[in-house]
Amino acid sequence: MTDSLTIVSPTALPTQADTLAPDDGMQRKRSVDFVVYEAADSVMQSHFGGEPSVLRKFETQLPTADAPEFPLPHDSTFLAGFRTLWNSHSRDITWTHESVPYRPQGIAGDPAPYKFRTDDYVTAALMLSFFLMVWVLASSWHFLRTMLRDFFAHRPHTNLFTDRVGALRGKFFLIMQTCFLQAVIYFDYTQEQMPDVFYQLSPYTLLLSSTVIIAVYYSVKIFLYRAVNSVFFSSERSKQWDNHLFVSILSTGCLLLPLSLLVVFFDLPFRETQTTYILLMAIVKSLLFYQCYRIFFNTLLGNLHIILYFCALEIVPLIFLWGFLVGVSRSLVVLA
Repeated sequence: MTDSLTIVSPTALPTQADTLAPDDGMQRKRSVDFVVYEAADSVMQSHFGGEPSVLRKFETQLPTADAPEFPLPHDSTFLAGFRTLWNSHSRDITWTHESVPYRPQGIAGDPAPYKFRTDDYVTAALMLSFFLMVWVLASSWHFLRTMLRDFFAHRPHTNLFTDRVGALRGKFFLIMQTCFLQAVIYFDYTQEQMPDVFYQLSPYTLLLSSTVIIAVYYSVKIFLYRAVNSVFFSSERSKQWDNHLFVSILSTGCLLLPLSLLVVFFDLPFRETQTTYILLMAIVKSLLFYQCYRIFFNTLLGNLHIILYFCALEIVPLIFLWGFLVGVSRSLVVLA
């Protein structure tokens, strides 16, 4: 059996002069009008229906290494100035180079998560809180030192100096700072444990609502303490308890400030943040529990009463606060 396909005859074959003739002094071309292919065996003839196959005119361009304007890839045109340094081998490599298109607009990727340290307003508020706390501690150091000493020292009567709580400069600011720092910790909790809420709610809305709720929590707790103490205890003991309660709120703000700075600026892991927060709050509540026992229930029958008093006015409101924060955050997502 002979070959399946055979070249019968081209209508025009290029001569050597046509092959070597330059086109505009740039490149050499080989021109062929068409080539006729005819099947040689019966099988192929039946496939093509007895008709020859015709390839129409086509042109092939052969690059030359000696051409003054050697074609370059589109992304390599900046190398044209070094054309004189190339040899024939390097030009062949450049000719076979596969260019990758440059896309200055880039490729869309996942958006970067929100971080407090990239927010100018939040970082400015934290730095302002830090410097104002330093100013309050420096300007009222003698007053605060007396309050702390009375907090740990047992006195049968209240100190007249500690009764002047209003003498402390920036009292309202210190309470609001404590609310803001706890809102920052809750924001970190939302980012880690409730991503469905975090990514659908504005960070400013979440932070502002948390700060307001915590401020209302402290206001309600102080009101409940004063209402209960005015019924069951003397005014002297109630005033002494108010001073110690204020010291506990102030201590909470001072202890949470370094933790908040670590969370915001150094990306403290959530597990360490949660452990540190629980430990700090346990220390503050333990000291407050001790003061409650010393002021109100320092008798033999007061052990049961202090559990009811402290749990009803301190532990239960704290649990309600946490559940209320989570509920309000999810409700804001629905409203948004």
